[in-house]
Amino acid sequence: MRILDAVRAGAAAFLTKDGSGPELLAAIGRVARGEYPINDRVVEYPGVATRLLGQFRDLGTANDVDPEIFSPLTPRELGVLEAAASGQANKEIGRALGISDQTVKNHMTSILRKLAVNDRTQAVMQGLRHGWLKLEEGGDVRQR
Repeated sequence: MRILDAVRAGAAAFLTKDGSGPELLAAIGRVARGEYPINDRVVEYPGVATRLLGQFRDLGTANDVDPEIFSPLTPRELGVLEAAASGQANKEIGRALGISDQTVKNHMTSILRKLAVNDRTQAVMQGLRHGWLKLEEGGDVRQR
């Protein structure tokens, strides 16, 4: 199902192709305010709402729920956050992940915006609190 794939990949909104320009602009504004809009027409398609609810219900009863599914961060952003949690500077993160310093900065800006926090420390705390990052014995942090 495309909507679940989009959410898992870090989508902040989901609209149908036939949406209007004003509808798209309104959705962008809602995302900028930290909301996660889904076009109402998406769930009007036969079986979509039932499948969505069923999949989320199954996730809630699974013993090994993957916290990343509920993370607003992309897998790359989680990697940057994990590296930041270990105290690495942007240059070190960039070298470790094979990306430029500027790309690291862009990811960090996106992380701070998505989590509505002001700095790396607050972002790491959110990651730990929500289970996206795990504190290992000895104080090391890793992704779950």
